[in-house]
Amino acid sequence: MPIIEVTLWDLERLVRKELDISYLEDLLPRIKCEIEDIQDENISFEATHDRPDLYSAEGVARALRGLMEIEEGLPHYRSRGVVSRSLNEGPEYRPYVMLATVYGVSLDDEAIRQLMQLQEKLHLTYGRNRRKVSIGLYDLKGINLPVKYVAADPDETRMVPLDMESEMSLREVLEKHPKGREYAHLVSGYPKYPLIIDSNSKVVSFPPIVNSEEFRVTEQSRDILIDVTATDLNAAEKVITIVATAVAERGGEIGQIEIVNPWGTYVSPRLDPGEIDLDVPLIKRLVGIELKVEDIGKLLRRMRLDFKEIADNRLKVYYPFYRTDILHQVDIVEDIVMAYGYENIEPEVLPPFHPGGEDGLEIFTRSIRESMVGLGFLEVNNYMMTNKALLYKLMCVEEKPTVEVENPRHEAYHCLRTWILPQLMQVLSRSKHADYPQKIFEVGDVVLLDEKQENRVREERHLAYAIAGRNVTLTNGLATLKAFLNDYNFSYNLKPMVHGSFIPGRVAEIYISSRRIGLIGEIHPRVLENFELKVPVTAAEINLGLLRELYLKVHT
Repeated sequence: MPIIEVTLWDLERLVRKELDISYLEDLLPRIKCEIEDIQDENISFEATHDRPDLYSAEGVARALRGLMEIEEGLPHYRSRGVVSRSLNEGPEYRPYVMLATVYGVSLDDEAIRQLMQLQEKLHLTYGRNRRKVSIGLYDLKGINLPVKYVAADPDETRMVPLDMESEMSLREVLEKHPKGREYAHLVSGYPKYPLIIDSNSKVVSFPPIVNSEEFRVTEQSRDILIDVTATDLNAAEKVITIVATAVAERGGEIGQIEIVNPWGTYVSPRLDPGEIDLDVPLIKRLVGIELKVEDIGKLLRRMRLDFKEIADNRLKVYYPFYRTDILHQVDIVEDIVMAYGYENIEPEVLPPFHPGGEDGLEIFTRSIRESMVGLGFLEVNNYMMTNKALLYKLMCVEEKPTVEVENPRHEAYHCLRTWILPQLMQVLSRSKHADYPQKIFEVGDVVLLDEKQENRVREERHLAYAIAGRNVTLTNGLATLKAFLNDYNFSYNLKPMVHGSFIPGRVAEIYISSRRIGLIGEIHPRVLENFELKVPVTAAEINLGLLRELYLKVHT
C-alpha cells in the first residue's frame, strides 16, 4: 500500500479548521489511513489500496471534513457543465481517453506537490505503473479547446517534453528522455503512438510517457486541463473523477468534456453519485450493533455519503463516484462502522459455528512427506510462479494453456506452474557440485486451466521426485514408486506412453484402479543437456488429490 505524505498546515487550510496531531491520530484510522511517521508538521501515512481518493491531502481533507461534521453528506462541486467536445481517434491498443477542466484554482508549491503525488501514486497502483491508466495535468492557458486524442507517427511528430529545452520526435523521446526510457515498452512495439493535441495541432501530451514542457502546471496556473488515457474504460472513469475533484478542492470549478468515440459518446468526469441498496438488518448481522435509521443516516453523512429510505429496513445509499471501493452493501456497512467507531462496539464471545480442524489433504500431504523422507529423499521447495521456458521448452514438450501474469515484473516469474518436475530438474542443475546420487522430492500445488470451474482454473496437489546419479536407471525410480505405494497398500499398473521429456520406451503412466494418477520415466538426454546435467535422471510426478481420493475409498 502506498505511503502518502502531507503537511499539517496544508490539511488545516483544506479542512478549514486547526487540527491537533493527537486528534488526527484518532481520525485517520477511521478512513483506513495508518500513520507511519510524524516529523514536525510533516505526516506520512499508509493509505489502503482500495481508497485511491485518499492519495493526497485534498482527498484526506474532504473525508476529514465529514468526520469532523464540518461538511457532511455528498461532496458538491461547482460545475460549468459541458465546456467542450473532443474527438477520440487514439490507437486501438490504448483506446480510452477521459478529459476534464478545472477553472479558477489557487495553487502554491505544496498544492502542486500534492497533485503530483496523487498522479504518481495512482500511476503506480490503480494505473498498474501506467500500463492500465496514465494521467496528465496541464496549464490550460495556451491550449485551444477542443483537444483531440490521436494516433501519431513517431518520427514525424515532434514536441518539447517536460524538463527538456529542445524539440524531439516521439521516437527520440523514448530514447533520450528519462521517462521515455522507463516507459518505452508501453508503446514502442506499435506503428503509431498516442498523442493529445489542441485545435491548433499543438502537442499537449504524449501519453502514457510524458507531458509537453509548454503546458507545465506552475503556481501561476489558474485553469487546469486533465487527461486520462487507459486500456480499461471503468478505471479511466474512476481516475478522471478522482483527479478532477481533487484539483477542484483547491477552489476550482469543474468543466466537463464530451468525448466522441468510434463506438459512442460519453461525458467526463462523472459527477453524479453511485447508488446501492442497503438492508438495515445486515448491520446487526455483520457487526452486532442495532441502529435506528436516523442514526445510520448521521453516520453515512459523516462518511460523505447520503441516503433515502425506500422501504422498511431498506435504504438507497448514494456515494461519490470517486469511491472505487464501494461494490457491495457490505462496503456501506464498513463505512457505517468506521464512523460509529470500532472501539464503541462491545465485544461478545460467540460459539463456533463449526468445529475447527486441519484439512484432510494437508494431513495426507504430511504423511506423504514422511514417507518420502523415510525413503531417503531430501525435500525441496520451489515457488508456484515460474516461466514457460522452464515448464516446456527446456523439458522438450509442447506448450499448454497456462495461467500467466499480464504485466510480469521479472522474466523468470511470469506464469503458474502446471507440473513440478521442471523445477526439480532446475534444482539438480544447480546442485551439480554436490555428491551423487541425489534424491529430491517436492510436494506442492500446480494450477491448470479448467473452463468448468468458476474461476476457470483448477489447483492440484502433486508429489514429484527425482533421482540423479551415474548408475541411475528407470529401475531406481520404479523401486521408489513401489516402496512408496506399498506404504499405502496400493497395487498399481504401468502403461507405456510417449512423452518428450523422457526416453522412448522408458516412460509410463501410473494407474490405480483404472485411474491415471501420474507418470514415471527416465529423463531424455536432450533434457539433460538443456539443464547441463551429465548424469542420468529418473523422475515421477503423482496427483496426490486423486491418490487421497482412492485411499479414502478403500479405508472408509
